[in-house]
Amino acid sequence: MTAPVESPLESPLETKPEAASALRRLLIKGSAFEMVGMATSQAIRLGSNLVLSRLLYPQAFGIMAIVNIVNQGLVMFSDAGLHAAVIQSERGEDPHFLNTIFTWQAMRGFVLWFAACLLSIPFAVFYGEPSLRVLMPAGSLAVVILGFHSTAMFTLRRRLSLLPLVLLDVGGQILGVVVMVTWAKLNRSPWALIGGLLSSAVLTTVVSHFLRVGYRNRFEWHKPSAQAMFEFGKWIAGSSMLTFASQQGDRLMLGHFLGTSALGVYSIAVFLSGALGEIISRIASGVLFPAYSRVRAEGHERLRDMYYKTRLATDGLAMPALGALCVLGKILVGFLYDHRYVEAGWMLQVLTVRVALAAIVSPCQFCLFALGRTRDGFSTNLVRVVWLATAVPAGYHFFGVPGLVWAAALCEVPALLVLLPAFTRAGLLRPMRELLAPVLFAGGMLIGLGLRQALYAFGLAH
Repeated sequence: MTAPVESPLESPLETKPEAASALRRLLIKGSAFEMVGMATSQAIRLGSNLVLSRLLYPQAFGIMAIVNIVNQGLVMFSDAGLHAAVIQSERGEDPHFLNTIFTWQAMRGFVLWFAACLLSIPFAVFYGEPSLRVLMPAGSLAVVILGFHSTAMFTLRRRLSLLPLVLLDVGGQILGVVVMVTWAKLNRSPWALIGGLLSSAVLTTVVSHFLRVGYRNRFEWHKPSAQAMFEFGKWIAGSSMLTFASQQGDRLMLGHFLGTSALGVYSIAVFLSGALGEIISRIASGVLFPAYSRVRAEGHERLRDMYYKTRLATDGLAMPALGALCVLGKILVGFLYDHRYVEAGWMLQVLTVRVALAAIVSPCQFCLFALGRTRDGFSTNLVRVVWLATAVPAGYHFFGVPGLVWAAALCEVPALLVLLPAFTRAGLLRPMRELLAPVLFAGGMLIGLGLRQALYAFGLAH
């Protein structure tokens, strides 16, 4: 095993100003890579979505949404915080620790695939889709394949060396799209989407073992490392279960209430509304969390300064765009999709509210996470799940589909009401600064209103 390579910000010869300057450079570079990578990824997803929506039917997207939800749920229900452990732990460069994580995730993949096989029958009955009995086990093979990916992907995030990861992500996505579109032209069925998912997983796993990090994984079970891994992840596992329920509970219920075709339409709205939100989430987890973890030892004042400087950038990016999208949602869907997806327009407008709130919640969670306060994340996800479990069925019962969608959109409100007091107790909150986000969102809505009137005036929208 090659000796671990020292992180560029961990050299004992660096002075504090030099270290701060190096961190700032890595933050800027890492954020730029993530933004370009995510923008490219979203553009590829949008292009493929537009092509596939014309080759396939809404039901296919609904079925695939269920397969993806099951995969995500199985992974999150067994999450031990492997990615976060490598980034935050002092053992993050220890070969024994990294090999133990690699061994655990490989073993877990087979267990999760077996669970997917068992779940396929009740899911097929619950949604009235017999094809799920075969499609779920086939799609969950991606979990087995990705279980063998190298921990080099975690190590590069720890070191804020993100360009190789961005290129790998985009490359896997391009291969998946090529497979999906080609297959869909030959056979217009959900199998085209399954084929793209599996091909992308294979490429990601194989290439991950050739990333240059100074070591190669091997199977090893180092008991002290395993104990440290599970100790760190004990709250993360419960929090991840709740995160899954809070993120996907609305789709699971909507698919049951209205069927897979309606779920396919709703998934289009979720995709379009979540494009910016995914960029913010990726920056928060892949760039800000490692940076917050590095500066936490310098005191809360330093961490708070960094937090609000980075929030200024994420709020400035997301809020005006989401405000404009809130106004222009129906026009955008009408322009991009055919009449089968028209209902996604008003859903998109509503869901921008959830994404805007999540863009505030996500950096806040990761800042607390950097302090080791994983329990706050658990509490946040718990109130989301309670909200969804009560508000979504009630909203659907009293107000139909609009009530369901609005209930889903407002699930970040209770999360925010839990996080802000926790942020205050940590000595990090600046109340007046938090007012900037809604002001920027409102400004985006005004811009959207102006654009909408211009489109109407020139006859470009109806």
